[in-house]
Amino acid sequence: MKRTLIIFKKELKDTLRDRRTIIMMVVMPMVLVPLLITVVTKVQQSQMEKAEAKELRIAFIGKEHAPDLYAMVSAEEKIVVITGVPKDSIASMTARELLDGGIIVEPGFNALIANDKQGRVSIVYKASDAFETALKRLTDLVEQYNKQIVAERIKRLNLDENLFNAVAVNKIDVSSVQERIAEVAGGFLPYLFIIFGFMGAMYPGLDLGAGEKERGTLETLLSTPATRLEIVLGKFGVVTLAGIATALIAMSGLYLAVQRFQEIPPEIFDVIMDMLGLKMILMILTLILPISAFFAAAILSVSIYARSFKEAQSIVAPLNIVVIFPALIGTLPGIELDSVTALVPILNVSLATKELLAGTMNPYLLAEVYGSLFLLAGLSIWGCVKWFNREETLFRS
Repeated sequence: MKRTLIIFKKELKDTLRDRRTIIMMVVMPMVLVPLLITVVTKVQQSQMEKAEAKELRIAFIGKEHAPDLYAMVSAEEKIVVITGVPKDSIASMTARELLDGGIIVEPGFNALIANDKQGRVSIVYKASDAFETALKRLTDLVEQYNKQIVAERIKRLNLDENLFNAVAVNKIDVSSVQERIAEVAGGFLPYLFIIFGFMGAMYPGLDLGAGEKERGTLETLLSTPATRLEIVLGKFGVVTLAGIATALIAMSGLYLAVQRFQEIPPEIFDVIMDMLGLKMILMILTLILPISAFFAAAILSVSIYARSFKEAQSIVAPLNIVVIFPALIGTLPGIELDSVTALVPILNVSLATKELLAGTMNPYLLAEVYGSLFLLAGLSIWGCVKWFNREETLFRS
């Protein structure tokens, strides 16, 4: 154990001297996470403001059949009614973005409305447009026009308004603010620290294996009294620590980014701060530890196998997809933590974090997640040691 600790200190010191590792472990997550969140939020707000302020070019067919609706649309701010557009051309012009949309009133609309029947109005729009601005604005106008007609009928016929609403629906949301926030952000947070945890372990892992091969220092280390197990455990501890540190720094960056947003309502801000408190961080840390150990053992195994640092990079690069894929699945709606998903590496961390943030974690499923993660980490370390003990692996040429 003493030799392992000595090797750990030596490798940690060498790692902290590497500028690339420091940039990947500290600078990237601390700067990139707040910057990423700020930019994404600002861009989204800007796009929403642009969509709301956009002047829509709308074709209106059949104004003689619904003059009141035409007058309402024409009087609306930021809507320009384009005349002279053939009915058959509205769809193609909207698809080519020559128009933002159109309203088509079928013949006989006025007669149907006058006889207290239902008239038909078609709204042409392009669903691929950001925020579906045209659809929302035109639908709101038609709904407003519809309410005016219904209100006039009720008044003229001296009817009770409740006649048309036999059942009043009162929607009661029993989910807490914390659960609603966790549903939205719960998938993003584990995705964040899983990716950064892998990235943080990558450079130290590659350097302590393939890097030492290139520098010729691995043979010196093997000539010491330390056993190969002690050497592997020392290197493994440094790589694991780097992964955990990077993940925690990324979470710290997220914490700082959230504090900068003044637009968050106070009651929601308090819940977010409580979710990112010390207790929750420690709980999430217990999930980060075994998954970081798994990443460290996998990367160190590849690094020891590779002939050079460049070869190790080319092997590890595709593993990013392997890491991202299950983490991404955890962000999808309908994917929940159960006895099966609790056994799937990376995915179980993503789902367990979401449950922890929501405060709805099942202790038995959490125990299953811990068990599977620590078993996986143990097997990874064992495999890494076995790999390191093979002479043909250490001295590939």
